[in-house]
Amino acid sequence: MTGPLDVLVAIPAHDEQESIGRCLDSVRAAVIIAQQAGVVGRARLAVAAHRCVDETVARVRQWLVEHSGTEGLLVEDADLKPVGAVRTELITTAMSVAPVLAPSCWILSTDADTIVPIGWITGLLAAARSESADLVAGLADLDGWAAPDGARRVYAEIVDAGIVGRQHRHVYAANLAVSWSAFRAVGGFPAVAHGEEHELVAAVRASGRRVVSPLGPRVRTSARMPGRAAEGLGDLLAGLVADVATDAGAPSDEARSAR
Repeated sequence: MTGPLDVLVAIPAHDEQESIGRCLDSVRAAVIIAQQAGVVGRARLAVAAHRCVDETVARVRQWLVEHSGTEGLLVEDADLKPVGAVRTELITTAMSVAPVLAPSCWILSTDADTIVPIGWITGLLAAARSESADLVAGLADLDGWAAPDGARRVYAEIVDAGIVGRQHRHVYAANLAVSWSAFRAVGGFPAVAHGEEHELVAAVRASGRRVVSPLGPRVRTSARMPGRAAEGLGDLLAGLVADVATDAGAPSDEARSAR
């Protein structure tokens, strides 16, 4: 990795009218910083409005009008399909739109209910460069989790248990970067209803490419319960709250491995 890189930021959205604008604002700010630093050349922001029945589509369209200097793409999708397929189809579609991005492009994945820090893109690409990696898996902090102290403590223990030195064992689709060549080689995110980010990381590792998991940069993602994806982070958080409320003890192994 030498010189400025093209990047594609892929954001799936399902009824995210309240959060999509803030998400796009944060990504745009990170793009500007990365371009000013000479880290990024062209940057394309792509949103998949998947089966939306609220004002998500209208708000994305308005945002693109208001930020006409930002290269953006909205893909509307009404088909019933798992989130893994939504992510991959969004990325492959956005990579095929003219003018095409460079083959050395990097794909950055986040979610519509997530706020990325201003140094998000520069930080992820710096980690990839320093470690000669093809995939960077970042961490996510919770935003607005109204939970009992007991549930917060258990969640913190789950996160801490996955941190080893300056690396970690967690994977969040809301904070992930992968080279286009590696993404294409393994077939992208698998068409599964949940855990698609874990399977992508496993496939990239199995292909012999390097995966790194730095402690930063970290994004802030919604702690709503339940979340949009079944068996995802929102369900894990809801399960922890239920465990505390019913004095059911520690969460099951299945819950602990959800993220």
